[in-house]
Amino acid sequence: MCGFVGFIDTKIDFDVKTVLENMLSKITHRGPDDSGVWNEGCVALGHQRLSIHDLSPLGHQPMHSHSNRYVIVFNGEIYNFESLKEELNFAGISFKSSSDTEVLLACVEAWGIESSLKKFTGMFAFALWDKKQSKLYLARDRMGEKPLYYATLPNGVIFGSQLGSLTQHPSFDKELDRNAIGLYLRHGYIPAPSSVYKNIKKLLPGSFLMFYLHGNKVISQPIVNYWSLNHIVENRKNVKYPDQPQIIIDKLDGLIKKSVELQSKADVPLGAFLSGGIDSSLITAYMQSQSSVPINTFTIGFKDPKFNEAKFAKEIANHLGTSHTEHYIDQHDLLSVIPKLAVVYDEPFADSSQLPTYIVGALAKQKVTVALSGDGGDELFCGYSRYQRTNQRWEKIRKIPKPIRSVINKLTDTIGIHSNVQNFKLMGKSSHEYIRSFEYLGCVDFNSFYKRSVSTLSSVERLVKGASPQLTIYDAKVASGLYEHMMSVDTNQYLPDDILAKVDRAFMASSLEGRIPLLDHNIVEFAKMIPTDIHRFDGKGKYLLRQLLYKKVPKKLIERPKMGFAIPLDEWLREDLNEWANNLLNPIRLETDGIFDVNFVSKMWQQHQCRVNNWGTLLWSILMFNAWLDEQ
Repeated sequence: MCGFVGFIDTKIDFDVKTVLENMLSKITHRGPDDSGVWNEGCVALGHQRLSIHDLSPLGHQPMHSHSNRYVIVFNGEIYNFESLKEELNFAGISFKSSSDTEVLLACVEAWGIESSLKKFTGMFAFALWDKKQSKLYLARDRMGEKPLYYATLPNGVIFGSQLGSLTQHPSFDKELDRNAIGLYLRHGYIPAPSSVYKNIKKLLPGSFLMFYLHGNKVISQPIVNYWSLNHIVENRKNVKYPDQPQIIIDKLDGLIKKSVELQSKADVPLGAFLSGGIDSSLITAYMQSQSSVPINTFTIGFKDPKFNEAKFAKEIANHLGTSHTEHYIDQHDLLSVIPKLAVVYDEPFADSSQLPTYIVGALAKQKVTVALSGDGGDELFCGYSRYQRTNQRWEKIRKIPKPIRSVINKLTDTIGIHSNVQNFKLMGKSSHEYIRSFEYLGCVDFNSFYKRSVSTLSSVERLVKGASPQLTIYDAKVASGLYEHMMSVDTNQYLPDDILAKVDRAFMASSLEGRIPLLDHNIVEFAKMIPTDIHRFDGKGKYLLRQLLYKKVPKKLIERPKMGFAIPLDEWLREDLNEWANNLLNPIRLETDGIFDVNFVSKMWQQHQCRVNNWGTLLWSILMFNAWLDEQ
């Protein structure tokens, strides 16, 4: 796990070493063990290393290939590098180190970039310079576990693991993308390929991009998708599954066992996050079954019993025999993290579970350098409770004649977003709650209904001055069943741009590598080929994962309502965070920034404090944006 930066600039009028060092200074937390730079002509690469495999200087980056044709900066892990190394050894290729980076380079020399990417099992992002053909390749893993930003400039291209590094290049343009800010207010994160800056993009998961030098120009080629989740889903209709789920469970058991085994390899101490839920308990159980000594597990607990799952995690840890560490946090611990968030996340990000995620990462770093987690289970195995809830609501709404729903849709659009802040309550419900229900009734198809259910407001882009609504994967028409649609769009956008971004930034802030066994692409492909009626065989989600877990952990320790990493955000904004929030939402400040609709935001803030409406989620997004803006 590391971080990298780089650029091609055909008109360099600055000191390259200084610029590289400035860019690297923004990501030293990603790799505190070593640092390196390389420059040849107009091409420059920089790297910060968190040593995981081959802790010796032989793993230093930027690293050159055996022939010296290629030079690379690489972030992540190639989990199957040992089997790839054996294959290359058989072909007569020898190695100097036990580093997966050296194997990656040898694969590219032997098979080319696209064929190599298809062979890799791992989480990664890298920049590869081909000296012979003057080509730069930027590549990202299939699921988007590792980040990669890039920007094309008049004289070339800049790129890096985190957004802040790119801002240190002299040619960087800091113009904000107001359309992307609108998406951010809708979801609490900015979906790829957009970023908060107009000229910076995120490389989409499962793709690579090539630039080449042509005289004094840097030419970009179209993005190549070497792997597509949608293609996997489309092919599912050609696969016949047995009527008995047990055969599928046995196959899945083998896939998870292999993934955990591969991801448990490291030359540094490692452990697992154990929340007490199905996914983390399952990964922990596999890890412990493969270890001859107790593995390290980590849990944070909340002193408020409404949010605390630590006691369940401890019971599971005791049953499995792990070396368990738990730390109970209070409101003060969480609040103390808030001033750090804008720097940690490097781009506006407003999933409030970012707070406990950061804390549990810091806890684990005290004992280990690598930790496995259970993320991905909900999207892949139909685990979110909102899936069933959304399906049930839509079954009722679809019974309303479509012409009536169309009229309601036009009416809500005419009324406009400002109707959401009308100040009244009726039968215990706020005006916003009534309007939200009315907007649901106006959805003419399921994809618009689901998009509304995962959005803060229906026309939230109108809060951003100069922003226009943007299409995302949530606007895609339903091509299969409703559950399949929800899992598919969440896996393509919510998982990489929210969940994985949250995990990467939170853990890397403590120089901790997080690994996610359920996102092995072999498991992902298998899960996406399984029909929904098997995922929900007993009427619940995650049937397959639960059946595997019941063999390892008593059912009574597992079957209970899921709590997640929720925090009492609404009340905090009225109490402990009130002064902090009031400063960031000051109308004069908002007017000066010129980003948000000052009248709407001020009304939201007033209503929230008076308990007329609960605007915690949307206010948190605006607060996190303004806190980020203050750091720029």
